[in-house]
Amino acid sequence: MKKLILFPGQGAQYAGMAKDIYENSPEGRTLLDEVFMNVDFDLKSIMFEEDERLNQTEYTQPALFAHSLAVLAATGLKGDIVLGHSLGELPALVHAGVISVKDGVSIVAKRGELMSESTGGGMAAVIGMEYGALSELCESMSDAERKIQPANINAPDQIVVSGDRTLVDEFAAEAKAQGARRVMPLNVSGAFHSHLMEPAKVEFRKFIEDIPFNAPVIPVIQNVSAKAETDPETIKAQLIDQLTSPVRFVECIEAAAAAGVEEAVEVGPKKVLNGLVRKIDRSIKTSNIDTMEQVKEFTNG
Repeated sequence: MKKLILFPGQGAQYAGMAKDIYENSPEGRTLLDEVFMNVDFDLKSIMFEEDERLNQTEYTQPALFAHSLAVLAATGLKGDIVLGHSLGELPALVHAGVISVKDGVSIVAKRGELMSESTGGGMAAVIGMEYGALSELCESMSDAERKIQPANINAPDQIVVSGDRTLVDEFAAEAKAQGARRVMPLNVSGAFHSHLMEPAKVEFRKFIEDIPFNAPVIPVIQNVSAKAETDPETIKAQLIDQLTSPVRFVECIEAAAAAGVEEAVEVGPKKVLNGLVRKIDRSIKTSNIDTMEQVKEFTNG
């Protein structure tokens, strides 16, 4: 049975995340300490205490990166294929041997910083609207001055759009008129996975240009192409392009199923991706490992 390891993205964070792993798993603690000493802010306090900074992009992203890798360190779990949702692609690359933990920390901290600086846009989750109709509506509403696009294709009936803030507001009314059940504005700092991330992408490319990427030891399904990539330069290029490209999660799960995946284990806070996988392919067995209690269940099971 092939096992897919899933790494969640922004929005899964919560106060106290990974604290119990830090206190009860020597392997998890070692991993977390390595992350903490390679950032120039007090990520430990941000994750473990009631700290409003946890919901700020520049801190959220390193926190999620750290939590997912701590779970893996605590369990010793190894995947046959890995897939991360948006920033989750970075811990996936560490698990696949493409980048080191230290380089991964550096990359995720810079990514969060650059994305947090890209303001002026918005995002909204659309429930109950088919992708083709949603994509056509985005295209019809976009022009040379303002643009909106699908950003996260999370499930057949759950898609996030991203773009200029005023256009996102207008889109909500139009989508509802065309039959969308709900359109919910997201509390994010910018228009992630849209054209408005282009300045961040330029700086991100400069930052990671000289960071070594290795060939993966296990397949990595990337968000941009929705297929397993093996060439290090392609992986790096798609990690950069992801900032302005949609997360094609539905197609990623379909690619995993086509590769023989029968089980998906989500490592990190909450279990948002479990629910999405079940909407895409109910034949895939799903589970998640978040807390120390779940780590113990996994290691003893």
